[in-house]
Amino acid sequence: MNFMEFIIFVENLKQQHPIWFGLDSDKPPSIDDIQATEEKLGIKFPNDYLDFVNEFGGGYFAFSNIYSLEKESDWNILDRNLKYANIRKNYILVSENGAGDFYGFKAENGVCKPQIHFYDHDEGSWQETEISNIFEYLKELALSN
Repeated sequence: MNFMEFIIFVENLKQQHPIWFGLDSDKPPSIDDIQATEEKLGIKFPNDYLDFVNEFGGGYFAFSNIYSLEKESDWNILDRNLKYANIRKNYILVSENGAGDFYGFKAENGVCKPQIHFYDHDEGSWQETEISNIFEYLKELALSN
């Protein structure tokens, strides 16, 4: 799913299920926020993630949360990644399931790949998934009833 397909998908869901989107989202980031966070994490975010946060801000999103770049947010991506640095390794945490497991991007040579990976806290390891990007992740795990 690409960004425009995702926008249309979300708009249709908002009409069908407005309550799913009732919680306030975080604010979209500034270019300075993006650059500063990337520099502190030593990575470049995937374009899909940047498209999402620039449009929706991050934070609460339907039945999920996406780590945002809003400095004061409970879902700030920098704070979350620093807090869980012991499991992060070559990954950037982007969401969680509330049960100790995380979803993230694999970073190779300082560039995050868009494919979503899963950190299983029981196994203590990262696993590759079939989820190609953040839009597919949200469609599968946050926007299905």
